[in-house]
Amino acid sequence: MKKIGVFLVDDHEIFRNGLKQLINSEADMEVTGEASSGEDALQQLATAQPDVIIMDIRMPGMNGLETSILLLEKNPRGRILFFSLFDEPDYVAAALEMGASGYILKDTSNKIFLSAIRTIHQGKYYFIGEVSDILVKKYLDAKQTPGNGGAQEISLSRREEQIMRMISQGLNNKDIAESLNISIRTIEAHRMNILRKFQVNSIEEAVEYSRVNGLLKEE
Repeated sequence: MKKIGVFLVDDHEIFRNGLKQLINSEADMEVTGEASSGEDALQQLATAQPDVIIMDIRMPGMNGLETSILLLEKNPRGRILFFSLFDEPDYVAAALEMGASGYILKDTSNKIFLSAIRTIHQGKYYFIGEVSDILVKKYLDAKQTPGNGGAQEISLSRREEQIMRMISQGLNNKDIAESLNISIRTIEAHRMNILRKFQVNSIEEAVEYSRVNGLLKEE
């Protein structure tokens, strides 16, 4: 039987070692690679295609969301499980919107963690406990918000909103990257995700859509 190949992305070596020991002790799965940063993960996963990627959400440099956007752009069928300390609604919603297959918290049990890997490998989704509650609440809040033909149901993450505001001010990718101290490649990933959310073909259309529908809040 072919084992489920799991790739770990987390900046804490001790934590990765613990996950490797747990996963490799299972008969049906194994760790096939690991990375300590988003940049390292992108380099390694340019050629490797594991069955499931375990992704931390907060890392120095390129965070888990930014890394995942770029990974899924290259491999839309990738299966990403966010494994995070943080249950902030913005993180959970952003992970779901950008195509994650699951989101669980790091204080979960070993049994649940392993079950999430197996479930995602089968092509299903895995959101549990507090994370499910956050998703339901966000969905209900969106339905109860008066909008104009559904435009209010589209939301930008804090980083996307920040980038959109700077684009609307006429700044280019290089200027934005230097201002926010992130890579140009990360800016491009956010731009692609914004176009996907708005279902438009150009960033100019996205800026106009944001202005018309009041999606760029005043700072």
